[in-house]
Amino acid sequence: MELGVNAVMLPELDFAAQIELCRSAGLRYYQYRPRYIAEDQRNKPYSYWGNHCFDLTPEKLIEQGAALTAQLRQAGMEPWGTAPYLNVDAPEEQLLLHIRGAAAAEARCVRCNPPSYPREIFDFPAYLKQTLELYRRAVELARPYSIKLIIETHAGTAACSPGLAWNICREFDPRELGVILDIANFHREGEVAPSLTVSILRDHIDCIHIGGSRREKNARDEFGCALVTKEFCDLKDADSYVPAWISALKAANVQAPLLIEDYEPNVPSEVRIRRCAELLRQLDGKV
Repeated sequence: MELGVNAVMLPELDFAAQIELCRSAGLRYYQYRPRYIAEDQRNKPYSYWGNHCFDLTPEKLIEQGAALTAQLRQAGMEPWGTAPYLNVDAPEEQLLLHIRGAAAAEARCVRCNPPSYPREIFDFPAYLKQTLELYRRAVELARPYSIKLIIETHAGTAACSPGLAWNICREFDPRELGVILDIANFHREGEVAPSLTVSILRDHIDCIHIGGSRREKNARDEFGCALVTKEFCDLKDADSYVPAWISALKAANVQAPLLIEDYEPNVPSEVRIRRCAELLRQLDGKV
């Protein structure tokens, strides 16, 4: 079982420090984070989805991708895709910007998610049809660059559950459109049993994002019904039982790396990386 990291979880480290931490923790793969830091975040403390010490814009990845990947390889690591803010309904020039960046870095794939679904009742068949048409366009754009698109099983999109992701990816060759199996996102929306999830998506699983989250019931509405919030936590404290996920992936012989995404607040990157890597290696040898 190969381990890696999504760089989104390493906001306080520059690129050299990220590489050294990953190398020393025995991680093999690195997922780039080509994103723009919002101006109102630049002077704020480093945070997962805000300010980052390693300010890698999509344009910088095109310009510096080859050199960045050379640094990874000098440390015995390989890139495993990019994780930008990118939806499939983005303008063509934006899609190409991220495709070209991944190609420059020899990163092989780009996360490209479905459009967010409306929060009111809507025409799902029409929405799905449009989404499939958009992915056909995106796959055509990526093909000349030998870049694969990957859909994250993400809350808020039409791929929040394995069945919904399957509605999309089954229309495409797994070599051109795959799935990021995000286990923590299943805690937030679209929860399902590990064996069923892996059985549905097995041929399209490109990589796994693995981190912990749990539900908290700390308030009630005017009717006395519990209001549930979610918080990120250590893998050992997650609502989903991580050994069952590892067992299902191994039983299906899924050859995809586990990319660590531990977002527990106020815990240093080194602690989060090392504790996840240690647990996952223990599970790999025993489940």
